[in-house]
Amino acid sequence: MSPQPANRTARSRDEILRAAIDLCAERGYAAVTMEAVAARSKVGKPTVYRWWPSKGALFLDALMDRLGERFLLYPDTGDIDTDLRTWLRTLTEVFADERHGQIISGVIGSAQLDTGLARMIQKQVHTALAAVNRARLVKAQEAGQLGAGDPALYDDMLVAPLWYRMLVTGEPITSEYADTIVSILTHQFSLPDPAADG
Repeated sequence: MSPQPANRTARSRDEILRAAIDLCAERGYAAVTMEAVAARSKVGKPTVYRWWPSKGALFLDALMDRLGERFLLYPDTGDIDTDLRTWLRTLTEVFADERHGQIISGVIGSAQLDTGLARMIQKQVHTALAAVNRARLVKAQEAGQLGAGDPALYDDMLVAPLWYRMLVTGEPITSEYADTIVSILTHQFSLPDPAADG
């Protein structure tokens, strides 16, 4: 009996995503083409383009498939300091990993020139998950574990230093650096609440 169409589709998708990741590791993000991914995965180029409109979209999907929500969502043990340290350390490991790091920076770079990809990132990554993370921060504020302030700004300030090191300075992204960021935000700063200015 031949494989069911849904199984063939899932297998082809997995093969394409694996081929993209492997090629990126071998050649670097900039050198990988959709044609090369199709050839490596032994899937027709029209199929690749039907599922992903661009290389950036393909690699975004590969990242999400490989890393999932643990890469994006704060854990919730009831201790915001522990949760943010755990999450940010996971993020530093991903950013510092050569294979994942170059894909992340490549996709973000592509999005600066591809408005469709930028909207995809906004919808699939930011909008879909930011509300959950910000609710976690509000919960911590209500429990007295985090200073008063705009949760969206806290959210931005947690990850922005990592992006800056990855995309601008090239300085090391380490677990110690992650711990320092969390310590500053949870123990030293009580950010102003924009609502209080109204």
